[in-house]
Amino acid sequence: LPVYQVLFIMQRKRFQTENASSTTTKATEYVGMVTKYFTKKTILVIGFIYCISVVMSSLKSTTHLKGSTAVTTVSGTSSSIKSSSASYLKFKKKLNKKSLKIDEMYGDIVDHQMVHDDGKSSGEPSYIRLCQGLLEATSSSPQDGEIMNDRSIQKGKREFKIVYEDPNLCSNLSVKNGKGGNKPLWTHEALLSIFGSAFLSHAHSLLLRRVGHDNSSDDKVAPDAMHYSHKCQDPNFIQGYMPDNLIPNRNDHHTEAYAEYTIGLALEVCELCTSEYRSTGECSLFPSSSSWDSQKVLGSDLRTKFTKSILPYLRYNVRLASEAFREHLRENSNTLWWNKDFITKRSKYLPDEDGAIIYISENDFDDDGTFLVPFYLYAERIARSTGTDIQIFVTEGCSNNVVCLSYTNSLRDYLIQMYPRCVASIDRVNALGSPDSTAITVSLWYARMILSSHLICATGDMECTHAAMIKNGEAYATVLLREKEQVYVEEIIRPNPFRFLLLIPTDKKPNLNINNGVVTTNEHVSLSDQVEEFALQHPPDRSRCRYLRGRAGHWEQDMEYAKLAQYKTPISFYAGKADRLFVPTENEPFRLPTTYKWIDALYPQCQTELVTLEGLCDVMQRLGVGRILLVGDSLTWQSSESLHKLLGATDDAHEGRSLKSWVASFQCPNGGNEIQIQGARNDELNKIEEEPTDEGPNCEQKGYCMPWINEYTSNPVPTVVVANTGAHIQDIARFRKAFDTFLEIIDSAGRSDDIVFFRTTVPGHRDCMREGIQPFNTYQEYQERETKKWMWNMFYKHNNYVDRLLTERAARVEEGHIPIEVLDVYPMTVLRPDGHSSSPDCAESCGRKDDCLHYSLPGPPDWWSHLLYSHLRDLAFEKERLSV
Repeated sequence: LPVYQVLFIMQRKRFQTENASSTTTKATEYVGMVTKYFTKKTILVIGFIYCISVVMSSLKSTTHLKGSTAVTTVSGTSSSIKSSSASYLKFKKKLNKKSLKIDEMYGDIVDHQMVHDDGKSSGEPSYIRLCQGLLEATSSSPQDGEIMNDRSIQKGKREFKIVYEDPNLCSNLSVKNGKGGNKPLWTHEALLSIFGSAFLSHAHSLLLRRVGHDNSSDDKVAPDAMHYSHKCQDPNFIQGYMPDNLIPNRNDHHTEAYAEYTIGLALEVCELCTSEYRSTGECSLFPSSSSWDSQKVLGSDLRTKFTKSILPYLRYNVRLASEAFREHLRENSNTLWWNKDFITKRSKYLPDEDGAIIYISENDFDDDGTFLVPFYLYAERIARSTGTDIQIFVTEGCSNNVVCLSYTNSLRDYLIQMYPRCVASIDRVNALGSPDSTAITVSLWYARMILSSHLICATGDMECTHAAMIKNGEAYATVLLREKEQVYVEEIIRPNPFRFLLLIPTDKKPNLNINNGVVTTNEHVSLSDQVEEFALQHPPDRSRCRYLRGRAGHWEQDMEYAKLAQYKTPISFYAGKADRLFVPTENEPFRLPTTYKWIDALYPQCQTELVTLEGLCDVMQRLGVGRILLVGDSLTWQSSESLHKLLGATDDAHEGRSLKSWVASFQCPNGGNEIQIQGARNDELNKIEEEPTDEGPNCEQKGYCMPWINEYTSNPVPTVVVANTGAHIQDIARFRKAFDTFLEIIDSAGRSDDIVFFRTTVPGHRDCMREGIQPFNTYQEYQERETKKWMWNMFYKHNNYVDRLLTERAARVEEGHIPIEVLDVYPMTVLRPDGHSSSPDCAESCGRKDDCLHYSLPGPPDWWSHLLYSHLRDLAFEKERLSV
């Protein structure tokens, strides 16, 4: 049956290009023709051979020896022990191909004799067995530290010992410590113990390269070669998906300096552990010990060094394990196509690399009250480019707390407003894998934290914090800490530039009293209201408003604003035609699209302020800049015309229909300095140097590309740059190329005093010419009428790419990179289907009946200038605060 299924699927794909009605018939005929060659006898022979191979493979598998040393007789090259039990382990075989072979780790050690013992367990933890071998090997080390070559090693015979891990450590259930008790483990504790042993094994292999060997003496025997293998095979836990050989994946693991440090640290760890083990039966440096305390022990210098040394192991191998789990899950979702329940939850189960995870545990609750994180911190740290999924993970203790439930429900509603394209959900996780946890969940929640593009730990819970430590450089983690938790996490995470560390003052708590689980609140105010009031508190200063402003709000008609929105004189060209044709009346004194004002609903103190010449002069002087350059496509060209008029200009920004760059000077009031506004048209932000010889399109894919780089770089005045491209680029690959080119131009210019924004790309709207059209109230209303015309429905992908790259730049802070911020006009503009050049207030009179991309001015693009001005005020405040 599987053969038939595969053949059928293959042939169906082959005939996809043909008539759809005959696809199934042709595929079926082909399969029938092929299967004529498969007789019953042939199939039985193939099946018999397959069964024999499975049995032989099973016989070769090695029994797990709990905390003991297995010594096996092997002739020839040593090889890693491979499992053949569960079907999912074929993914581990792929992983093992990526890992170093034992031969490579031990410098081509071959022809050793291995003798199998009686299989009895010594009862000692794996790290004690490894430490014994490591300390014994040091007695054979030469004084001069000369590295032993592979050829001399091969001349001797030595026992090759493989140390297996306690199987209980693979499943987080419990570990018997030296005192005879049981200690349940969290995932990060199990991983730290496993990788701690792997680190000792690696140090042992490095030490073997240094062992002196006197070739003239026959009585010297090289020390035993010891290798560690966790052999975890439980698919319910992340440990079961790790490669058998845990490798450091470091470029410097063959250098002398790395070997010196690794061996020295391992010996220091082993001396402490063996001493503790003799007296207590365990080692406090390993989380599998009952005496291990995350806060007390992790603050020690040795623990910190030990943790930092095994991070390379964790970061590489756990990532591989998470990817293997996802691959296994995807394959199951294809084969179990009849499981409707799995299909409906597939998006929830499969880890989303573009998604975000927020982890909230019972540790967020103090004895004297509740410690909650204000919501604006999540909006600051989770990039706007986050994919389709934001999950709030709450631990069992948190899910049983009424305050936490109120908090997480409010947080979910908040995230839906701030990230309207995402689905925000709350999921309870059980890190200890208790019986009420499903098998899929136990593995899934940890893999999701590792693979997600953004992880926020609120606050400092060790389970989440360690997941943050081992995320790779392309993902981001924020650890929100109380001040008392700073010492350990800052030492571990701060050296990695990809990590964010944010401290929260311990006095920032809501006015709630929690006594023995009973919540006391004002009887006239509900608990949810109190929690939400605290959670929605404003940022401590306005410098952080630029991360929140313009993202969650609505358009409200305001006739007082409409008076201020009118230009002194209309624009003489395309964008101003609706304004020139408008005839005011008593009932309609202003064009309807100019009467709507943007209201930030969640953060009133971060409202968008209206730009004026006086206000702009003030903020530019405070920032030390003298020019604003707007460069990009036709929408940016209109935006430059808008800013020019909003500052009170009575003339046009440019002459006639010319698309050459223009410069306008404004004298600041009250004897202030002069500022310049400049507009440049280049649809692809490319590096063109010469003007086109004619008036026609000259970009690679049509469009207009005028020179702008020389005019930007030749003027030494510090400049605010506002750039955009994308509305005329439907292909995402072309857009990425254009944006990458823009980054090269900005960085190569080396103008560190400039302030650079990239404005997000806004789409057009469907049926913008409908009578009675008004602003949308919510983003969901926009999505219902989103159109595929000109790929407008895909412009958010342009913006996601920009946001992701700029987030990476902000995290790395590499030399030569000019800081670039996002001017996000997308959320507010998509709610404005009215006011377009083909909307009813202009319609065919404006020259085009189907222009639902550009707007008439004054109109919604004016708010792009207002948003820019408000962000500049935030930056000025931040600059002054930092200078103090």
